[in-house]
Amino acid sequence: MLPGIGVFGNTITIRCLVPILRSCGFNVVALWGRTLAEAEDLSKQLGIPFHTNKADEVLLHKDVDLVVISCPPHLQWPIAVKALGIGKHVLCGSPAGPSQVDAFRMVSGARYYPKVLSLLCHGLRFLPTLIKMKQLIEDGYLGEVTICEVRVHFGSLMKDKFDWTCDEMMGGGVLNTLGSNIIDIISFLTKQFATRVHGMLKTYTKQTEKISGIREITSDDFCTFQMELNQGACATITLNTHMPGQFVHEILVCGTKGRLIAKGADLYGQKNDGLREELIHFDPINFKEEERYGICEKTRHAIPTPYLKGMIHLIEAMREAFEQEDERQKWCIGPVSRAATFEDSLYIQTVIDAIRKSTKVKEWVKVVLMTEEPDPNPFMSGKIHKSNYSLH
Repeated sequence: MLPGIGVFGNTITIRCLVPILRSCGFNVVALWGRTLAEAEDLSKQLGIPFHTNKADEVLLHKDVDLVVISCPPHLQWPIAVKALGIGKHVLCGSPAGPSQVDAFRMVSGARYYPKVLSLLCHGLRFLPTLIKMKQLIEDGYLGEVTICEVRVHFGSLMKDKFDWTCDEMMGGGVLNTLGSNIIDIISFLTKQFATRVHGMLKTYTKQTEKISGIREITSDDFCTFQMELNQGACATITLNTHMPGQFVHEILVCGTKGRLIAKGADLYGQKNDGLREELIHFDPINFKEEERYGICEKTRHAIPTPYLKGMIHLIEAMREAFEQEDERQKWCIGPVSRAATFEDSLYIQTVIDAIRKSTKVKEWVKVVLMTEEPDPNPFMSGKIHKSNYSLH
């Protein structure tokens, strides 16, 4: 009794998720695109029977019980909030929104409808290597966690046309698109959260051969930041998009007794008294398995192996969550208990906003979670807000 799926967006993530969802038994019945031509073209490519450029037509589709959202961040939160409001389950892409306020609105919607599934598509939490790493940390392999270092090197994120990925205000940039996953996985592994941050964002490529003229890229293509965590540990993260070629993804966690390092999808470890680093978990690329999930060569090049593997395991966990219930719209928390929620999204976006502020003021910035939505008219007194008198 798996739910019917409605998808929003025309990203490489959607093109990857649709065949994975189908291979896991989900029925993808509807698709939304920003334009009707875009929606029609993608629906033909993916074999989805219904397409539209009107979000409500997908949300109100009689066979859609779960919506998968991966579109420009400034469009994601309104779709997610509306979907939750009418009882639809939501799997939202990353970044969930361009600002902390947008993430808070999504959290408010999820809190109001707690029986509805509301998860982020953060596949790293389901990567076997990082699950093993988390287990070893909890079992005391490292002793007390002291230092986290993350290093990610890859090629440019820029496309042939100017879109939201080129604009910082619309949620573009390496910090939003990839940093959100890294901030999340550090808290997942260590159970520690950032209290202060210090960051530096740079935009070195402001125009390309395809993006030139009056248009200028404002999204960051290099990012480095530090985080002080609430139990005494610290983290240093470097995200570099000026390294075309092999994708480098390393997550190092040091402790008082040793260290663990995830290199891609493999895990290595060494105790302080050990002679050499040992391979703890080996997870090679299995092209036949990826083909079974409908992963094509283009998708394999666009989505790095750790994220692709994690995404597959996340969808498998969602299938288990729905299969354990007799009714189509019901789900069980067990299989998806490690998934990132909208509450995690609020924390992630708060850290990102603090890093952006730190870049501008060039100093450490405290991470303070939002507890209520800001007043749209802060200069009005509370008495005026509560009064029945009109200002006009």
